[in-house]
Amino acid sequence: MKRNQNKAALALCVCVAIALTGCRKSGKTTAGSSAKPVLTVSVFAQEHEQVMYREVIKRFEDDNNVTVNFQVAGDQYWPELEAMLTANTAPDVFYLGIPDIKRRVWAGKVAALDELLDTASLGKIWTDSLDLYRYDEGTNTLGTGKIYALPKDFSAVSMTVNRAIVEKRRTAIESLVAGGTLPFFPETDAKGNLPVYTFTEFANLCKILTFDDPSLPSTAGGIKVYGTHLWEDFCLQPFVWGAGGDYLDPTHTKALFDSSEFIEGYEGFMKIVELGGSGSSTDETSGYLKFLAGRCAYFPCGTWDVGAFESIEKDSAINPDKSWFDFDLAPWPISDRYRNLSIEDRQDKWFGRVDSIGYAVSTQSKNKELAAKLAYVLSADEVVQRFLAKQGGQVPNIVSMAEGEYLTDNSYFPESRKVFVNMLSGQNGHRIPTTYTFNTMWYSDAFLPGLGGIWAYYEKINNGNPPVSVADYCKSIAAKAQSLLNESIEDEKALNPNL
Repeated sequence: MKRNQNKAALALCVCVAIALTGCRKSGKTTAGSSAKPVLTVSVFAQEHEQVMYREVIKRFEDDNNVTVNFQVAGDQYWPELEAMLTANTAPDVFYLGIPDIKRRVWAGKVAALDELLDTASLGKIWTDSLDLYRYDEGTNTLGTGKIYALPKDFSAVSMTVNRAIVEKRRTAIESLVAGGTLPFFPETDAKGNLPVYTFTEFANLCKILTFDDPSLPSTAGGIKVYGTHLWEDFCLQPFVWGAGGDYLDPTHTKALFDSSEFIEGYEGFMKIVELGGSGSSTDETSGYLKFLAGRCAYFPCGTWDVGAFESIEKDSAINPDKSWFDFDLAPWPISDRYRNLSIEDRQDKWFGRVDSIGYAVSTQSKNKELAAKLAYVLSADEVVQRFLAKQGGQVPNIVSMAEGEYLTDNSYFPESRKVFVNMLSGQNGHRIPTTYTFNTMWYSDAFLPGLGGIWAYYEKINNGNPPVSVADYCKSIAAKAQSLLNESIEDEKALNPNL
């Protein structure tokens, strides 16, 4: 059931990575030159992105009389980074994940960037994305204090819809609207409001969108089309948030798996399966591949996915007149408690996940100011941001660009990209719960292992797991989740040198 999001993100996003070769040159001069300092930076990038980055870096070298050792790394980023940090041979600029901020600061591995840059220049970047990299070591508080990285991107994951599938089922959907099962057709209203459905409405819509379509191209891998094909690890969060729930309490010290709101959101998620609007847990073809083949109407879309989806839609050779793939963004569903609200009043009731990865500067760099300046260029240079956004890799980190040309210039894609902007501006975005805790075992070891039983219960199949309802499962794992969360809190206290 699970799509490999790491590979998808790496394929469509430019990420800072590690260069095993050249790292020990940091701060030294190039051969034949005793004047120029050298910065080591390595990125994971597609070929067309490499061209752009080399141009930007060449400009940076000329403007700052510096040589940048630029390399494209492989897929062993994290192990290599850990080894180099341990050996004190880290590159000048490296990749920092939000969950790693505290331990990197405690170990003295990352430099505070607001001590190396003019903080006024940071005002153009999304405030919430910068706050993700703030840490007050004295009070052990994330979100405030010094800034330890600049965002490579500020990503969002909305729902997405293949409008070609919706149009093929227009008559059937209109019958549901006429009969009162659905409040409106899945399209924007006259005021531009997007269709936000309740859990039951969305499940019924997905049921109608599950059918045989013999008109699909031979490359589709079959004729069965599904309303959606979701999985918990990446897609359940919006349902829980849409029910007014969460995974943790505001202090991030109590797990909420057995709360009524969490259970309601999870039951709304499984209602799609129960009504027959979802791909099966036993399908060999993932939901992602189904969506790319025009066989899945609704599917999650990260900001990094846009380029891949756009390339299919605009390829007239394989998709003439958008006959089987017509992509746009869509909101996530919300609680049935909102069923009497108008489409306009539903706009701020749904939520999707937002996240980030950042450029950090090594405390061991011999040229910290230059390294910080390069990190800033990679994070907030208009040329870089415009290129990445137009390639469908991310929303611009520069707020004025994201709220300006990104929305008004039709060369950007997709049509309803304001969904992403609304998520990043705070209206429809929530941070991933596991980024708030010192480790994720309360989630990975307590919640995830027994999900097969839930699918067995709602699909009414024998998949080798004892069937269990959402409510019973959530109550059964609550104590273990809390125990592991408590252990995480104690582990952090034991490792924090300031306590």
